Amino acid sequence: MATLKTIRKRIVSVKNTQKITRAMKMVAAARLRRAQMALLAARPYRNILESNIGRLFSDEQKKSHNLLKQIEEPKKVQLLVMTSDRGLCGGFNGNLLRQVEHFLTHEATSFEATQLAVIGKKGRDYYRSRQIDYEYLQLENLEEFSFAQAQVMASEWMTKFKQGQFERLYLVYNTFKSAISQVPTFQQVFPLPMMGEDVGDSTAKNKDAEKEQIRIPVKWEGNPEEILDQLLTRYIASYFYLAVLESQASELGARMSAMDNATNNASDMIGKLTLQYNRARQAAITTELMDIVNGAEAL
Repeated sequence: MATLKTIRKRIVSVKNTQKITRAMKMVAAARLRRAQMALLAARPYRNILESNIGRLFSDEQKKSHNLLKQIEEPKKVQLLVMTSDRGLCGGFNGNLLRQVEHFLTHEATSFEATQLAVIGKKGRDYYRSRQIDYEYLQLENLEEFSFAQAQVMASEWMTKFKQGQFERLYLVYNTFKSAISQVPTFQQVFPLPMMGEDVGDSTAKNKDAEKEQIRIPVKWEGNPEEILDQLLTRYIASYFYLAVLESQASELGARMSAMDNATNNASDMIGKLTLQYNRARQAAITTELMDIVNGAEAL
């Protein structure tokens, strides 16, 4: 049976851990509010771009444009998996990596080659430990990811697509639903899904109410082809930008929920340890009293 000193040390240790988890929960909650505001501000932007691009494209262009032309049986597929750099965020990384594993085990068998690119140290460590070939991409200052960075990122992947390094690109990330709900999502980026369709989203249909407010007549000034090229570049960048924002908000929501659970579990453990301590202390006092009584009777 544990001694009183041992139980006291455990109670102090759990209380210190509880202070840390409570502080981490508060920090995650504050950062989550900012991440949610940025995410909610960015979602309508892509919807508006999609609507405008859909008006510029004719039906023939949608079938023939190199960024929209769908390949019925692609041979080379690229996955860009977005994980976190830090842990203590519940099943945020585990659920996503299990979905990727399922894709590689089942759906990827129909392709000749499936390439992996990973953002985040957790994904890097996961594939390194399993000796799976991957490309590690380290984004600078990911917590303050800007649309300009997304444009650079989109330009690099567009160049790879045009060079034929892959025939289809999926962004794999967690879509933010709430602080307790994050949905692993496969979003096709290249070739672009047909306007108005979520061809690449295999787990969630991210249709927002803002769609209802976009049907406004637009008069174009300038060369439609030049406008289209500029809009397409920004539209592709919006996929990368939103994926990073969704992943960040999901990570913070998962961390806040995990730290809340850890804090509550620490409270339960402190209660149990305190009860155990009181019982052990009472047992020790009872034993001492019996020794005193027995000694008095012997005299």
